[in-house]
Amino acid sequence: MALSPEKAVESIHTMHVLIEKIFSGKHAEEDLPLLIDYFSDHFEMVGAAGKRISLQEVKGLFANNQGKMPDIQIEIYDEQILMQKPDAIVLTYTEKHTKASGILIRRSCALIEEIEGKMLWSYLQETFLA
Repeated sequence: MALSPEKAVESIHTMHVLIEKIFSGKHAEEDLPLLIDYFSDHFEMVGAAGKRISLQEVKGLFANNQGKMPDIQIEIYDEQILMQKPDAIVLTYTEKHTKASGILIRRSCALIEEIEGKMLWSYLQETFLA
């Protein structure tokens, strides 16, 4: 069965709802493990500032920033599929973070694989737009 692009796009939105809840402190105890479950064991990313970040560092980032941004709002839009294979998809999307201190916008490119029926993120690259 081929990977569903709709499920891949849905994973972008679901993950960012969890991220907003975790960063704002409005999350349930199970939200952090639910978020971490979206990442494959071999996940890595390049953050918007150009730093390479491992899965372990990503886990630490989310754990250490729980409740640290109480006013954050995250908006995802302009999702586009760049490439799709039966078990993997590369998508881009725009991510807007709004806080009292300002707005950050980044364009991201994600490699998402379907492994045992789950959408798992293998790679992410972010670039600041504003």
